Order: sequence, then C-alpha cells, then structure tokens
Amino acid sequence: MTGEEADVQGQRIGFIGLGAMGLGVASKLAESGYELAVYNRTRAKSEEVAALGARVAESPADAARDAEVVMLSLADQHVVEAMLYGDDGVVGAAPPGAYVVDLSTVPPHFSRETAAKAAEAGYRALDACVLGNPQHARDGQLRVMVGGDEEDFRAVEPILQAIGKQVAYFGESGMGATMKLVLNMLMGIQMPALAEAVVFGERAGLPRDKILEMIAGSGYSSPMMSFRCPMMARRAFERVAFKLSLMRKDMLLVLSQANEVGVPMPVAGSAYTQLTAADQQGLGELDVSAVLAFQERFSGLDGYPWPVDEQ
Repeated sequence: MTGEEADVQGQRIGFIGLGAMGLGVASKLAESGYELAVYNRTRAKSEEVAALGARVAESPADAARDAEVVMLSLADQHVVEAMLYGDDGVVGAAPPGAYVVDLSTVPPHFSRETAAKAAEAGYRALDACVLGNPQHARDGQLRVMVGGDEEDFRAVEPILQAIGKQVAYFGESGMGATMKLVLNMLMGIQMPALAEAVVFGERAGLPRDKILEMIAGSGYSSPMMSFRCPMMARRAFERVAFKLSLMRKDMLLVLSQANEVGVPMPVAGSAYTQLTAADQQGLGELDVSAVLAFQERFSGLDGYPWPVDEQ
C-alpha cells in the first residue's frame, strides 16, 4: 500500500454520474485508493470503474448509503435535483453529516439553494465545479473551483486534490459555480469566433488547412482553440470533449446570471444565439467544434458534408 492509499483509507465516496467527465474523475479516485460506490443510469459505464475496484450501486441512494462524501457529476441542475431528491435519491439515504460535493455546471442560485436544503437535512454541501476535458479528468489534471463553508472545503480538499492540478476556494456557496461560468463563457465565445474566422478566411480564398494551422500556432490562440483546430481540420466532431448542447446551456446560464447582476453581455449573447441555432440544426450531441458546420451552412459554403443525418 502506498502512502497516498494509506491516507485515504476510511474515506468512503458515493459517486453519481459517469458521463464524459464523471467517468474520468471516478476512475482517478478509484485508482487513488478511495473506497468508491458508483451509480450511473447507464450501467455499462459503472462497470468500467468497477474494474478498478469500485462497487456498482443500484441507485443514488445505494451509492450514498455508507458514504462520507457524495459526489455528483451531471448534465444540469435538473438531473442533480432528481439524483438528490427523487425516488431512491441521496437525501435521506446518506449518513448524517455527509458532504455533498457537486461537480456539475449549474446556476449559482441552485448551488446556494442546494446548500441550504442540505443543511436542513443534516448534510454539508459544496459546489466544486471542474474545468478540463475528459482526459484531464482521467489524469487528475482538472482545475477545481469551490464554493461553500471553508471548513467543509478543507475537510474534502484531499479528495479534490486527487482529481485536480489546481484546487481553489472562492468563498460562499455559489461562488465555485460562478467562477465556472466565467471560464465557460470564454470557451462559448471562442468557439463561434473560431468558426467565423475559418469560414471568413476560406471564403476570402485561403486554404482551410493553412488557416487552422496558423491560428493554432498564433498568439491569438488558446489551449482550447489549439486543441480544436485539428478537430475542425479532420471534422472529428463525433469525438466529443464538450457537447455543443451543453455549451449552449452554459451560455444561457451566463446570460441569466449576468441579468441578475446587471452586466450587459453583447458578445456572449451573440455566441449564445449562434450556438442555439447550431443546436436547432441537430448538432447538439456533437462536440462544440461542430459549430463550424453551422457557420459553413450559414455562410453558403458548399463542399463539406453535414455531420449528422438529416431526416
């Protein structure tokens, strides 16, 4: 047994949600020596973590039953709410005093409400939103942004350190969710802008491969853009690192929060409109880089196959 494994013995985790990010996080925790029970509505993904030593739970309640920490990695606040309060949900099943750590991207007000409800039920809740792609999750290289009581944060910090290369505490409940929206807003703006730049350059006579190569290596790029330029070149939109529909959802959360605090968001609003139109064209289940296909169609650029079957 390694020193790291010895340190985590006795810290039991119930993990709910094994999507693109959750699967990597849960696998990393299992490899780090944590006693883990995992639940996912599609059982096959649970079996992948079971191969690393996790117990496969039959329900959210079953995953939470003996857990000192319950972690959730889900698509949106509606699914989080269902897993917490629905039939066979976490609340009422987890032991008194358990920590509820939500890794999902949700509205800040939802995180605050969850913390209040958790306290009433005898639990301690934290929003611990994560930034990165599925490979970062699997390698324990995420950035983790946490809101909630600082003492509670310190209690679960070793777990978060196991999955993150940067773990930062931002204050009261909802602040981790807010910081995640700040960062996701930048991604949501960059992807439509990248698609526009590529199509503009190509319609002006430049070769697409050279456009993407130059952008990826330029000072105007970002790691996220450099990652997706080759995906656009190959049209590898089915290799989903971040669903276009989820990017659209996050941009809507950004605009809603901006409305609450009175900040005009003309650039974010334009990006949301473009992502919404792309989603309505059937691209939502593909990677967000598929916004390029929408921009091609929007601009009348022929010669590229549409990436989804049209009924």
